[in-house]
Amino acid sequence: MNSVKKLNKNQPIDITDLYTLKLGVFWRAFKSEHLSLWMLCIYFFFEYVRPQSLYPVLDILPWGQLFLIATIVTGVLDPAARRMSNIQNKLLILFAFVLILSSIFAFKPSASIDYWEVMGGWIIIYFLLTSIVNTEKRLLLFLLIYCLFNLKMSQHGAIAWAQRGFSFASFGLIGSPGWFRNSGEYAIQMLIYGSLAISIVISLRDHWGKYKKLFFYLAAATGYMAVIGSSSRGAQIGLAAIGIWFLLKQKSGFKGLLILIAIASVLYNFLPEEQMLRFKEMGDDKDSLQRLAYWQYGLLNVIPKNLMLGVGYHNWLPYVYFLKPEGLGPSQMIEEPHNIYIQIASELGLTGLFVFLLLILFAFINNARTRSITRDFEDKLLFNLSHGLDAGLVGFLVSGSFVTVGYYPFFWIQISMIIALNHVARRKQAESSSCPG
Repeated sequence: MNSVKKLNKNQPIDITDLYTLKLGVFWRAFKSEHLSLWMLCIYFFFEYVRPQSLYPVLDILPWGQLFLIATIVTGVLDPAARRMSNIQNKLLILFAFVLILSSIFAFKPSASIDYWEVMGGWIIIYFLLTSIVNTEKRLLLFLLIYCLFNLKMSQHGAIAWAQRGFSFASFGLIGSPGWFRNSGEYAIQMLIYGSLAISIVISLRDHWGKYKKLFFYLAAATGYMAVIGSSSRGAQIGLAAIGIWFLLKQKSGFKGLLILIAIASVLYNFLPEEQMLRFKEMGDDKDSLQRLAYWQYGLLNVIPKNLMLGVGYHNWLPYVYFLKPEGLGPSQMIEEPHNIYIQIASELGLTGLFVFLLLILFAFINNARTRSITRDFEDKLLFNLSHGLDAGLVGFLVSGSFVTVGYYPFFWIQISMIIALNHVARRKQAESSSCPG
């Protein structure tokens, strides 16, 4: 275990000091940062934890919007904030342009306009996060706070699952009110959190004692435990995809393969019999048939008739209600398409889907470039974070094939963190190359 130097209270915090994850060091480092980072983190607190929904006495102001505005103002005033050039920035602006055009020519423009603040908010947060979180210290501080907000949900889910004897429950698990209230959406966020937390633990564990290691191993594990307990088949398939992704990327040979097989076996054996039965019935049960009806209608009716710009941003429901008032599928219901790719192709056309796929592609390319850069100065944390963010993105892309979460925070916050990580790596590379010797 690495020795940790004793810090003088007046001594500035170095990034390696933060690796110990001591509360006093963390507080001193966070306190020294600009107000913009504080406002950004508080915004995520109100957006992810939603204390205003948990405690109605707090629900007197639009906290999320207020702290978003505060982040914009303080971000402009932050002398250290800077925006680095990246093709992802241009692609996101192009996606916003397609979204606006699809809204103007939508089947029901008012439905688009009523939902503009959602995607508009994620686009603003993307540029704020990638501009403010631009040093390794800020990145680690932000990611630790982000993980802390997610840990509140993951430990609750893992404990709830354990308390019911690791058994199956049709209602699954739920997270904070808002984006993660539904079991499927909650499980996707836990895939993202679990992958990110594991990459941080692997990177920093040499700086901890055995009890701190045990605590953070368990904290990271609660993310994937919550996925198993969620009863969400889509998220569990996403977890399997993450395992395959890690298997394809691991370079530790037979030992690494054995570790992954062991972990997969443990998770498999924790699956309740009822959950296994749901997988066996997949494609034939009522939920599957209902989803297939939505997918078929989207692929054969909605998309072909609205190829370029779709039926309009957030217009699936009014459009399908108009054409099929009697409903779809065995339940004769009309719901969202339950697939992010069909959702975007239907509402934003093949143009929107193409740009969305480019955003996905360059997210992986940016992470690959980050790994290439960090090999030059052997930054274990940045290198492993790129793998963790890759894994979370894989989990989302697979799980998103079964739920309608294209405009939820998952993808947009994930690419924000990926680009922030790449910017930090590029900045560190430039600083190291400019140093003599």
